[in-house]
Order: sequence, then structure tokens, then C-alpha cells
Amino acid sequence: MSHYLIVSWPQVVILARMRRLTLALVLFLAACSPGGADNGVAFTPVGLTATPEALATHGDMLVIGTRPSDHPELVTRTKDGTLTNSRLTPATPYGKEAHWYGITSDGTTITGVGGERGGAHGNVRWSAWTGDTRAITEKPQAFSTFGGYGAGELIGPVRTARGPLIIGTWQSAKAGLDIAAWTYAADTWTRQPSAGTVLESSQELLRFPLAVTPDGDGALVAGWQIAKGVVSAAVWQFDGTTWTTATLPDGDAALAGRCWGGTCHVVGRAQGRLAWWSGSGQDWKKLATPDVPVGDDAVLAAPVDVGGTPTLFVDHGGVKLVSEKDEKSADGPSGEVAAVEKVGDQVFVIAGGRLWRLS
Repeated sequence: MSHYLIVSWPQVVILARMRRLTLALVLFLAACSPGGADNGVAFTPVGLTATPEALATHGDMLVIGTRPSDHPELVTRTKDGTLTNSRLTPATPYGKEAHWYGITSDGTTITGVGGERGGAHGNVRWSAWTGDTRAITEKPQAFSTFGGYGAGELIGPVRTARGPLIIGTWQSAKAGLDIAAWTYAADTWTRQPSAGTVLESSQELLRFPLAVTPDGDGALVAGWQIAKGVVSAAVWQFDGTTWTTATLPDGDAALAGRCWGGTCHVVGRAQGRLAWWSGSGQDWKKLATPDVPVGDDAVLAAPVDVGGTPTLFVDHGGVKLVSEKDEKSADGPSGEVAAVEKVGDQVFVIAGGRLWRLS
């Protein structure tokens, strides 16, 4: 038996209007959804055969430090997307198992820092790598170079006009750990004295580096310090000859930074929220940004220039592109953002253990 619903003409009109209203509401909610593809910035996955850990720019190429299950690899990507494995030659047992802690390049020479925990105390056993896109080799160092009684941690390598540096920490003669810098010559890394410089800690002022980036001919180190119980974000800048330092306004820690166009862009934490500073030397300004939580153990990747706007990629309810002006969803990447690099006009992001390219 067939069943029919009898409605009057006014009811038909009302039902049609209700359907149009419902459809409009659904489209509106989809457009407003933070994860909606219509609102997201598109990304394309880069097909790697191993987990990416570190990125660097090498001329017009991207250098990717990757690690399969038990050993390091180095991959280069050309502008047209061609991926090539460099020949990797370890020289020590821990070099054969290293994770990448950082890679840098001056456009000719690639310098890398690797590490893997081991030994009776489970400390990181460091490895230093030098080469180019064809081959990169671990250069074995004396145990006391990066290890031993006074050893701290290595933050990573950075290129300068006077050659590469490795930045880390070392036992201070006065209190705690000094910020330390190693220089490279004749296949040997040599730690430079921190005493008498702004890298030295004291009973009145303890210093803690967290990240390093090129800054013109020199380098910028981002971190935090504590003086008389007061914690503050700080940076240390190297002009090729001398180190200087500056305290960043209204911040607890500087976690990452990048410099371009004569200005450095540093991101970090202030009372559990995102803090962003721009400047150089002693002139630093704290910017107003969208409200993004940043925990005590959070990792931030350095900002990059995206279409003329300094932009931070961060996991905030999904990967977001955060600038001083706004916050946009990333369509594709998910998980913690470990590294960001710009090569020419292409931007690459490691998020959730995968490599993505901004489309």
C-alpha cells in the first residue's frame, strides 16, 4: 500500500525555506571549522623513505637529515623535487647510530651534529660530520672534545663567515654551565674559552642556550637566564669577532629564532603563552600575537618569511601558521612541528615525523 503525505501550499513553501536554511547553516559551519579544507593553507607531502629529523638550506637545495630505524642518512632535494641520498661515512660506533641534532651549510660545505645515548650513564655520545651533497663524513674527535667530566649538551651547528661553529654548554669555572662555542680547523673541533665573555655564567647569573641560527656573518643564540631568582628570555649574538647579549622584554625563554633582512625573529614562552620578539643588538620589541599555549617542555621551530610575512608553524589544535596578524590552519601536516626551512620560494616543514612542502 502506498502512503502519501498531504500538505498545503503554505507548508510546502515553509519546508523549502527550512531546507535552504539548513543547507546554508551546514555550509557556514563547514567554512568556519578550524580544520576545514576550505580555510586551510595547502601542503604537499614529500615522499621520504625514512623519518626526517633536521633541515638546512644548501644553495638552492634542501638538505634533509633522516633516520631509518637504526642509522643516519642525508638526503638532498632539488627545486624540481628530485631526491638524492648522499654517501654517509661514519667513523665511530655511535656515529653509525646517530640521530641528527642539527645541520648547517654555507652553500659549499655541509656541517652536521649527531648524537645517540649510550654508556653507563646514558649520556649523549656526539658525532660531528663534514662534507657536501655527494658525501658527508664523520670526523672523529677526542673524547674530551664534547665529552668528559665538564661536558654539557650540544645545541647544534651554525655557519658563519669565519667558518662553522658548534654551540653547546660546558662546565663553568664559576657556577653551573657556560654557553660554549667550538670552532673547526684541520678536521678538529676546538672549544673556545667562555671566561670573561657574555657566554660565562656566574653565581649571580646563570645562562641556558636552547637554539642557534645564522645572523649575517655571525650567529644568534636563543635561550634563557636566571639572575637573583628572576627568569628571563635572552639572546646572545656573535658578529664574527665579539659576543654580545640582550634580555628580551616580558619573556621567560627564547626557544628558536631566524634572522633575515637585518632583523631577527625570535619566538619563545611568556607565562605559558607564545611570545614573539623582533630586533637585533640591544633593540628588541615584543609583538602581539594570537594566543597560543607554550608549555615548559614545548619545542618551537624558527619562523620563516612566507609571502613577506614572518610566520611561525606550530601545533595548536592542529598545525597552524601564526603571524602577528592572524592564525591559519595547515591542510595536511599534523603533530609537533620539529623544523622549518625555506629554500628559494619554497617552504618545508617537519611535522608529526613527516616532511611537507607549502603548496
